[in-house]
Amino acid sequence: MVSEEVGFNHEMARHGIRCLESDMGEFIVQLDGDTPSHIIMPAIHKNKQEVSDTFASNLEGFTPTTDVDALIQTGRRALREEFRRAGMGLSGVNFAVAETGSLCLVENEGNGRMCTTVPKVHVAITGIEKVVEFFSDVPPLYSALTRSATGQAITTYFNVISGPRRAGELDGPDEVHLVLLDNGRSGVLGTEMQEILRCIRCGACLNHCPVYQAVGGHAYGWVYSGPIGSLLTPAIVGVENAKPLPNASTLCGRCESVCPMRIPIPKMLR
Repeated sequence: MVSEEVGFNHEMARHGIRCLESDMGEFIVQLDGDTPSHIIMPAIHKNKQEVSDTFASNLEGFTPTTDVDALIQTGRRALREEFRRAGMGLSGVNFAVAETGSLCLVENEGNGRMCTTVPKVHVAITGIEKVVEFFSDVPPLYSALTRSATGQAITTYFNVISGPRRAGELDGPDEVHLVLLDNGRSGVLGTEMQEILRCIRCGACLNHCPVYQAVGGHAYGWVYSGPIGSLLTPAIVGVENAKPLPNASTLCGRCESVCPMRIPIPKMLR
């Protein structure tokens, strides 16, 4: 989401560098020239027929099908070759641990592990609010994230990256670089909106919001959608540059009731 926030793919394309999304949902919307509509499930607005049509238009040798397993395997085969050829892998960070210098990456597909270990260079980019002080801070946050995002007790993969490949290790990059992004975040500190920085991007508020379910993610006009997007967007880019979606809120309070970080979203929307 942070690379979307800074327009990374578009800027790299301007310099002649090809970027390929490796999350299956992100891969689908990228092939379609679309943008994500959900923090956790970026292609939730597309059905299997639309995905089949996208693959038929963009992937050579694809036989149209609406079988979900076949569609996933098609995307997996296409991406596997790209991992092998990539010169650099870019990832986000769910939690960055100051105590150990570790980068924690939460995922279910294995694409995060592939793009952080196969290419020679790994670049991680994250907002400054994702830094925690101690490694002991991670387990409760990880539990809150997985349960609130997908209902899982633990995800399929939990990656802890603490530097490049060391002598004797069989895999891993030769270089690891971390980009800490401010982009308006420090300006939120000390204001009545600073509690928005507690967000761990689980997407629970989107899943329970009657407004989001009615209008979809693209109506919010930027990277972050739903109740959290109604707060994050004006906080980061300025009220004058954000769509007036806070005015569409029902203030029903469902977002706050499911938020694992107990962010007072209705109060902040008002």
